[in-house]
Amino acid sequence: MDAVNASAYSNILYIRVLWNVMEPEEGRYAWIYNEAYKNYIRKAKDRGLKLAFRIFFDNGVPDFVYKAGCKSTLDPPMSLENDKQPYYDDPVFLEKLTNFIRAFAKEYDNPDIVDFVDAYGLGRWGEGHGVTLKDERNREYVMRRVTEEYANNFKRILTVMNLSFADYKYSKPLVYDKLGFLPRRDGIGSFWFDDEERKMLNELFPDKAFIGEGCYWFNSPTDTTNYHDYFKEEKRFNINNFSEALTVGVEDALVSHSNTYDLRVPAQCKFWIEKLPDPVQKFITLGGYRLYPLTIKIQQDKNSLKIEHVWTNFGVGVLPNRHPNWNHKYQVSFSLLDPLTKEVKFVYTDVNVEPSDWLKGKNYSYTSSFRVPDELSSGNYYLCVGITDSTKKNQPGIILSLPSDNILNGWASITSVQL
Repeated sequence: MDAVNASAYSNILYIRVLWNVMEPEEGRYAWIYNEAYKNYIRKAKDRGLKLAFRIFFDNGVPDFVYKAGCKSTLDPPMSLENDKQPYYDDPVFLEKLTNFIRAFAKEYDNPDIVDFVDAYGLGRWGEGHGVTLKDERNREYVMRRVTEEYANNFKRILTVMNLSFADYKYSKPLVYDKLGFLPRRDGIGSFWFDDEERKMLNELFPDKAFIGEGCYWFNSPTDTTNYHDYFKEEKRFNINNFSEALTVGVEDALVSHSNTYDLRVPAQCKFWIEKLPDPVQKFITLGGYRLYPLTIKIQQDKNSLKIEHVWTNFGVGVLPNRHPNWNHKYQVSFSLLDPLTKEVKFVYTDVNVEPSDWLKGKNYSYTSSFRVPDELSSGNYYLCVGITDSTKKNQPGIILSLPSDNILNGWASITSVQL
């Protein structure tokens, strides 16, 4: 996608991949032994993209799992003829999957390179429907077993689960409430994302940020209606071609408070960036969270500072600071920078300010008071503000919606102060 500089329009590479690709033989993981896969990941990192994963199973369970005794839908009770799915409640399947999740987390539970992981992946396309079981009474147990395994091993990156009416009566208490997972849903901009699921999403938002993905309309390299006839199936929106699919999808994602929206696969990505820059830019501008300091007023008495600050969120989404793996790690901080070296000399973090509270259309006012230590040399300093990461020694962690010429090493410059 270098032809259209796709990485300038996106920041995440979402990798939806079968288990047997990631572990074709027991203990032989793609990130260690598969040179093509490793090269793929390296190229993504070289372009500044974070990774996101969904490991799913479907017809892609490794052979070694079946050889170890896992039964499939070719076996009773379903005894299908040619659709080989695992029985997800088979103890061998769960044992081998547990081993994989633990190894997978050791490699990828790193927020510097991974944004989120789909922490379930069962059923058709990993979407949670069509989950094949030997005993239907095991459905709740299987969901709890798999999601808790992900939660126990992925402790630093965001964990998400596909929102589905098929299992919401279990996923709501077990996964979204107890484990704090974020809802993820594809099919945005289509009738498959139906009123019932929209109601579920509204029930979870804004406590849970929404990870959205556009509808898969198959693929066409051009804006045609004769490549596939699947647009004719659409019952919620009037969609006739791939141009309209993007426009409708973006609008639906914004209405749904989505933090993310995808540019699909390379053919569509190239077409949309070249032919439809306005809706692409619209989601970049309004989607997700766009945090902005509206006003900052300063009162100074020698080394004591009182700062009144007002914040807003220009985006439709929310900072997922409440996710247990983030655990409110992003906080508003003020700093003093040396005007010559731009070195940070002092940082004050106000733990009473919670950026995940900020929603579009509202302003949030705070007063922060602090004293600069007397041992700090007298002189002139830049007073700056930032949203910092407590896991990284309060370095700026969230890019504010400000012009880049106002940013100093991640800090937004406010004014100069004399101590």
